[in-house]
Amino acid sequence: CAASRQATCGAGCIPVPWLCDGEQQCPDGTDEQGHSECCSVPSVCGAKKVQCPGTHHCIPHWELCDRHQDCEDGWDEEGCPQHPCLPGQWQCRNRVCIMAEWKCNGIDDCGDSSDEDVCAPCPPGMARCDEGKCILESLMCNDEDDCLDGTDEPSTCGELHAAAGHKAVLPHVTPPTPHNCLPAYFCQVCSAHVDIRSGDLYWLAFPHLSCPRTHVPCRDGTECVAQEYVCDGEKDCADGSDEERCAQLCDTPGEPAPCQSHEYPCGLGACLNASLVCDGRQDCTDGSDERGNCSVPCQQSCGHLCYPSPQGPRCWCDPGYRLAEDGQSCVDIDECTEWSQAACSQTCLNAPGSYSCDCFPGYLLEPDGHICKLTGPEPMLLVAVQSEVLSYGLRSGREEVLLTTDKERVAFSLDYDLVERKVFWMDLATESIRWQGLDSGKKGTLVKGVRSDCIAVDWLGRNLYWTDGAAGQVLATRLGAAWRGIPEYTVVMDGDLDRPHSLVLQPLAGLLYWSEVGNHPRLMEASMDGSQRHMLLAQGLGWPTALALDLPSQRIFWMDEKLGSVGSARLDGTSVKVLQLGWVQSPFAAAVCEGKLYWSERKAWSVQQVDKTSGKNRTVLLKRHGQPHGLQVPTWGSPKPCSGTNGCAKNNGGCAQLCLPNP
Repeated sequence: CAASRQATCGAGCIPVPWLCDGEQQCPDGTDEQGHSECCSVPSVCGAKKVQCPGTHHCIPHWELCDRHQDCEDGWDEEGCPQHPCLPGQWQCRNRVCIMAEWKCNGIDDCGDSSDEDVCAPCPPGMARCDEGKCILESLMCNDEDDCLDGTDEPSTCGELHAAAGHKAVLPHVTPPTPHNCLPAYFCQVCSAHVDIRSGDLYWLAFPHLSCPRTHVPCRDGTECVAQEYVCDGEKDCADGSDEERCAQLCDTPGEPAPCQSHEYPCGLGACLNASLVCDGRQDCTDGSDERGNCSVPCQQSCGHLCYPSPQGPRCWCDPGYRLAEDGQSCVDIDECTEWSQAACSQTCLNAPGSYSCDCFPGYLLEPDGHICKLTGPEPMLLVAVQSEVLSYGLRSGREEVLLTTDKERVAFSLDYDLVERKVFWMDLATESIRWQGLDSGKKGTLVKGVRSDCIAVDWLGRNLYWTDGAAGQVLATRLGAAWRGIPEYTVVMDGDLDRPHSLVLQPLAGLLYWSEVGNHPRLMEASMDGSQRHMLLAQGLGWPTALALDLPSQRIFWMDEKLGSVGSARLDGTSVKVLQLGWVQSPFAAAVCEGKLYWSERKAWSVQQVDKTSGKNRTVLLKRHGQPHGLQVPTWGSPKPCSGTNGCAKNNGGCAQLCLPNP
């Protein structure tokens, strides 16, 4: 094995970054055991450095194969790649090959910063590490080495935290200080989370860790977790602090937590069914359910029921209702609106005191009555890895190589035609869009002389769209076109597009969505003919490099390479939700199926999945010797004959050549 880049794995070799990454690649598991080649390194060198064999000398990963001997015996320069890069790739100073378009993108893709050294300054709001990588300014002095060389954590950082102290005592704050987690002068970060179902306000506040607006810090100050993860029944902080004292209120210390209308508040954090109050038995631990005015009879005109309480008679409501402001009548709780996807994964029907879930055609409601699953054949994930296109069964986990291109070519972005069962992909080496039939095995070239970051198939209108970030265009051609030496495509949108990148289609509605990653990143929507263009979102975006549509929930998802986040919004741009996830590093393409979000991660050479709503339960599905790029989850089999609002679905819309739908 190449000493600096690979490690022994049985009879084969694996890349060094795969050692101790939490995923077993070697059959005997030696890549994840303490005696393997790198598992002992973090205790000596730290997680972002490697140890020169036989010494205590540590060097950062980016000094491997940089043509400079950093280890005394030259170990860091042994076995380095000598071969030239493929067409469409660029060779770094350390001989690593990266995609040519990754040069000067603000990210150290090479590992030795040679792809960024000769470039313009970092974008606004970012700072450059000494090794060349650009990071967010907010990551400076956050007690974590975001720069490989640690230049984002200089010794002067300690002065910023000195005034804040080292410990937060919660939640006892004496008046007249306002009821908050900490006094304002003491609290560098004071975040809270409201549970919409109960109204409970949960706190987490620690002065020595700065977290994004959507996150809260753990008590030990070592990490941040999303607000949605606080008091959700699962420990996400290593110290479990996100699940502690969940019933306690932050801004009213000593007050009982709100209970539902059919419950009685015992004391701080405890709720008791109203039928157990004043029944002669002490059910609250403090005995508060059997004191006071329990003997006063119920004479109120209550909408549902009346129960005696230590404070006198009170009205209460059946489950599924809440007490109105008048304190007597009951109003229905609309679970479909208040709980959103926590109630049903697809359609939700509210009913008095209850609700029910239903599924769209092609889906079946699970026995739990909440989750919808696809019927029919097993859903498959298509992914392009170097010169191969693979399929991965989302139920069985079965892998299969569907097609292989020439080894010197890279299958970049890809999509699938549901009607003719063809895979289309962008070939950077030949600057062409190619295809192959999965049934017939026939191959062909659709168009040449194009460069694209993303392609998308309109299987209903029989067109293929692609983005050209350098030219600032979205273009299209007929799926049935054949290359005859003359380009046969049209420019759908041009002019004011700021580096269009990812592209997704909604053929039944005749709509397309795309992301722009220029100076002013944004998400856009338009008709498939380029008209009726409008902006969905322009705030809170860095580099939205991967888009995916989830039509059952009517939401669009994006993965942000610059911010390391997953976001989603309704198709009208409302109800925006963003989760910052540490493992989102260099996403290329994304897809949504049922309750999961899938994406290809270039730097980790893997395809991963998370729960689409929470970002939890990350799983690595595929890991190959090569970078994954295009990724799709097609619906196998022929689609049902419906045209929706796509005017090109029948007889090509009456057009002799290209028909672009306008709903």
